[in-house]
Amino acid sequence: MKKYLICLFVVLLFGCQPKERITVMLPQGSPEMTVLGLSDKDYRLDMILGPDSLVAAFGSQSHDVIIAPTNLGAKLFQSKETYQLAAVLVWGNYHLVSTSFQSLELSEVQGKDILVFGQNQTSDIIIKHLLNAFSIDANVTYVDSVANAAALYLNDPTKVVMVAEPSLSRLKSLVPETKSIDLQTLYQSLYGSNAYPQAGLFIKQGLSTVKVNQLLEDIASSITSVNAKEEKLLERGVAWGLAPDKDIFSSAIDGSHLFFAKPEDVMDDIHTYFSIILDMNPGLIGGSLPNDRFYWSDVQ
Repeated sequence: MKKYLICLFVVLLFGCQPKERITVMLPQGSPEMTVLGLSDKDYRLDMILGPDSLVAAFGSQSHDVIIAPTNLGAKLFQSKETYQLAAVLVWGNYHLVSTSFQSLELSEVQGKDILVFGQNQTSDIIIKHLLNAFSIDANVTYVDSVANAAALYLNDPTKVVMVAEPSLSRLKSLVPETKSIDLQTLYQSLYGSNAYPQAGLFIKQGLSTVKVNQLLEDIASSITSVNAKEEKLLERGVAWGLAPDKDIFSSAIDGSHLFFAKPEDVMDDIHTYFSIILDMNPGLIGGSLPNDRFYWSDVQ
């Protein structure tokens, strides 16, 4: 009887211990949309602004999971093989906006100034590549954030400005005459692919296979539910400040191109994008294509 009571006590004690949550760091914007369906009970989500905190997190290994630009993850992996790419989540959310657009063809920016956020970041890579691919000569100038780009557009909507979702949908609500060119559609017309793998899910080595597989299942389900515009997730997105109301947030989902894919299923898309970066600025990816260890697998 005494042994039974001891066993029961141990079961109750450890059964009542709070489950350790998986820690996730991610940038604000479209990456936030991918995790709207994750449970606060199972995940601790830390949303940050700007790339500096992401770089610091990779270095300090402060989080189990980091959602980050795929090229940033590849670059940091090549200096320290700590985080592996386990999934691609965002397939491009960049758009050019202006009230002066007529045909919505990229040729409309020939000879014009384009205001772009994020010099030497993914946004810069994509606009420069597309301008070159379509033989467009335009003058690219930079601001440090999409928020600043959006503010300058509101000041003069006749300018050609590069923005990202969910800022695009907010701008369209404030300036109804806004017209936009979807840069993902242009990219797809060149390569016939899923567009470029903008943001990925990076897993810290040592996180158990069971936890990783559960995370992948949960985030895939979250993205499916967000794309289906489930009411509770629209409400959560508004509560998080992703958009001022559900209609605008719904529009932002459409322009964010959220799609869950494991690396092995989209390897051609990843290599095409990484090869573009190597041709333009090898330093943005660490100087070469990452080795096979960069890609997480449940067969370690």
